[in-house]
Amino acid sequence: MKCVVYARVSSKEQEKEGFSIPAQQKLLGDYAAKHGFKTVHEFTDVETAKTAGRTQFGKMVEFLRVHPDVKIILVEKTDRLYRNFRDFLLLEELKIEIHLVKEGEIINNDSLSHAKFIHGIKLLMAKNYIDNLSEEVKKGMREKAEQGKWPNQAPLGYVNNKTTHLVEIDAEKALLVRRLFELYASGNYSLSSVRDAIDSAGLKTRSGKRLAKSTVEMILRNPFYYGDFIWKGRHYQGTHDPLITRELFEKVQAVLHNGYKSKSHRLQFAFTGLLRCAKCGCQMTAEKHKGRYVYYRCTGSRGKCGQQYVREEILDEKLAAVLNAIQIDDKIVNWIMQALRESHGEEKAYREAELKRLNRRHGDLQCRIDKAYEDRLDGVIDEAYWRDVSVRWRSEQDAVRVQIECLQRANRNYLEQGMEILELAQCAYSQYVRQDFSEKRRLLNCVLSNCTIDDLTLYPTYKKPFDLIVEGLKTIKKLPRLGLNQRPAD
Repeated sequence: MKCVVYARVSSKEQEKEGFSIPAQQKLLGDYAAKHGFKTVHEFTDVETAKTAGRTQFGKMVEFLRVHPDVKIILVEKTDRLYRNFRDFLLLEELKIEIHLVKEGEIINNDSLSHAKFIHGIKLLMAKNYIDNLSEEVKKGMREKAEQGKWPNQAPLGYVNNKTTHLVEIDAEKALLVRRLFELYASGNYSLSSVRDAIDSAGLKTRSGKRLAKSTVEMILRNPFYYGDFIWKGRHYQGTHDPLITRELFEKVQAVLHNGYKSKSHRLQFAFTGLLRCAKCGCQMTAEKHKGRYVYYRCTGSRGKCGQQYVREEILDEKLAAVLNAIQIDDKIVNWIMQALRESHGEEKAYREAELKRLNRRHGDLQCRIDKAYEDRLDGVIDEAYWRDVSVRWRSEQDAVRVQIECLQRANRNYLEQGMEILELAQCAYSQYVRQDFSEKRRLLNCVLSNCTIDDLTLYPTYKKPFDLIVEGLKTIKKLPRLGLNQRPAD
């Protein structure tokens, strides 16, 4: 009778040690010889897969489909064959006879219900083992993060110490990573140019390849380099040595937020870089005629499109009208401010409740730390246990403090930002017509995300929440005229 042999180890380390796969193959080979089976193929997997899709398992299933005369699988035991229910169902559909050699079981369609039941229990236990292992790994990584220790592969500029299981500075690459931050913080480099500069200095990936631009940005945004880190959406204070100061990191974030402005293209005209041609999508550029008249035209990068030249004075008037579109009537401003105050009251109540809860949690943790300290002095607990729990609880305290600070900041900013937006919408037009071109440009950058022009017609795209203001004003104009004491619907 023809059979196939399947052997599996759960990690590459086991395979390298050289005991698991050969041991399984010898066991299964002896079993086949004893029972007169002809082994037509052997399949071995060296993986940690927790889902279906193991390379050799999939090939074995395909082999059995193509060779219907092979109806027997020899395997050491249940958890070597299955990793999930999908594997079980795949083999059940093929009506395969499974010999679990170490367990002394043979499972096929004619097996007694009791044998099938026991087999199912073993399958569930194998699945439970995998799930439990996954949970324990995640739990261990989470606890490590709460102690301020990075639980994953160290980022570029650091290395993982396999002896201490801590993250240490990579003496070879740390200086180059620090130089990367310093160069970009100067504001004289784009992501591409700083990547080129640091590449020429010798900073490569661990595999020796050139850094991608996205990787450079990811490095520049990573708080790990000033001593903190983010794990599973939570911010932790790390215990590793920082490569840069918090101040340098904040400078880099400011440059990333504001965007790189090429020094070789300093703005000589008021509205360059703000407008695109609606006909072909190219940028609008400006040029002077007769030494004093400024005209805007399409760059024509994609060929002539027929876009008209526009005088700067005419464009100035049209952009003023764009800002006038967000101007809100005093009565409507008062309505909105009243609604904001009411909303702020609800937000404030929620935040105060959260602050009480967090402060209570912070106090509970402090009580635990104080009690544990007294127990250590009294000899109830040893020094190692005291260090472990105190680090964990202080780390949790730090996380609670960060949440408290965020809530306090949000509580202050919620109403203030709303008021500032309304004030800007109310006075943007009047400010615009009185200011010089640099201030006009600043106002337009605050309000617009994009603006296209088709001959003499502007099509603005407003930033949030100014787009909502424009739409709201259009809606209000369509409503019936309201009395003095009436207020529009929410």
